[in-house]
Amino acid sequence: MNDVYDTCSAILTELGESIPESYTLCKSARMSAETLKMYEELGDKWLKGEKTDDKTLHTTLQFYNVIVLASLFCKSFSMVAYFTCKAVQLSLHRGLCERTPLTLLQFTSIVTKDDNAVLC
Repeated sequence: MNDVYDTCSAILTELGESIPESYTLCKSARMSAETLKMYEELGDKWLKGEKTDDKTLHTTLQFYNVIVLASLFCKSFSMVAYFTCKAVQLSLHRGLCERTPLTLLQFTSIVTKDDNAVLC
């Protein structure tokens, strides 16, 4: 899984995304709250929006989806939360694509972890 993580990290960096070496649980909690707030502000308008033709968004979310899964095995939970939040925020800013549903499912799994005891 480390190879998968390293490959995704390198590609995301080339796509202009920032990849921290580590991330704290406190920062993850704040980032999750910020992402939820962004989602709530856009609400139904965003969900009912047109699908974007942005191929870069599709590709970037694809690598975020994979790095989230790889991080589950080789990084801390706070890194999983970081990547998940980054993917959701990217989709909130740039629009809906085929990868958005999986991104939202991954986000749901981190904000509801342990009945909200960790991040909410």
